[in-house]
Amino acid sequence: MSTRGVWLRRRQWGGAFTLIELLVVIGIIALLMSILVPTLAAARRRGHAVKCLANLRSLGQGIAIYLDENRDIFMPGRLPKIDDCNSYAVIHGRTKFRPTFLALLSTAVGVPPFDDPQPCRNTEDMFGEAGGRQNYSYDVYVCPGVPDWTDERNGCYGFNYQFLGNSRLFNGDDLTSYKNWPVALAKVRHPGRVVAAGDCMGTAASWAPFDRQDYDDDSRDADRYGNEGFNLDPPWVDEANGEMAEFDHSPQARSAADPRHANKANMLWVDGHASPNTLEMLGYTLEDDGVISFFGSNVQWSVDGRDHPWTPGYPDVE
Repeated sequence: MSTRGVWLRRRQWGGAFTLIELLVVIGIIALLMSILVPTLAAARRRGHAVKCLANLRSLGQGIAIYLDENRDIFMPGRLPKIDDCNSYAVIHGRTKFRPTFLALLSTAVGVPPFDDPQPCRNTEDMFGEAGGRQNYSYDVYVCPGVPDWTDERNGCYGFNYQFLGNSRLFNGDDLTSYKNWPVALAKVRHPGRVVAAGDCMGTAASWAPFDRQDYDDDSRDADRYGNEGFNLDPPWVDEANGEMAEFDHSPQARSAADPRHANKANMLWVDGHASPNTLEMLGYTLEDDGVISFFGSNVQWSVDGRDHPWTPGYPDVE
């Protein structure tokens, strides 16, 4: 072998990594990953929170337009069920069975809630979803922190329906016996200090965190995240005389704000601004096991700023 050949072999061998050097490089990469991955995950969560706030501000603009077009009357939380094709509303030129407050806002928001809205409870859309349980088709109606919470009943954004638009009926034979609707904007004394809508965990709030089940799109399980999520109950709920999201469940189950963004829930206020808030800031109290209590402060939820739960006769009750 020539001297040049030996020199080339030595140069090639001398340029390779030893096992120790390779392990050191792998260790450095692992260390960098352990630092970067949580940072990137945290950045993604912050991005979700920011996008959620933007969604709520868009809904706030929709509420302002809706109020302007409807004699300053708030939309109901959801139209009541009368029969399999009623109640309904026309949304973006299509008849929709029992739309929630989000769907009712959609024309004002400028984005259709569904690609194929259905006129009756059991008619199916192009995705095979029944008319009473359709999935939202556009991101503005879905919190990016829980992107799979798309069902209109088990939604991610809830409405302060008890004080702003409870259209459930006292009497099924009287189709105008709404429990607390219509509600006029003029009744809201301080729009910047009254919750309109926001992140909702659904009726899972009535269970301890370790007993709550994961979200299921079409479930009716009261202990699941997202169940009845379009109904956002205030901190103080009267168990005997008041109202709550799952009022016909035994035992009755309340919903609550969901602190899904770094232990804060994003809230939309009646004046259109949106902000992150802890449960405590919103007036909620927790039991020792993490269950959301029935007793909190409704100062930021009631239209007149009084700390009182909604019950029949509100706001005339003392």
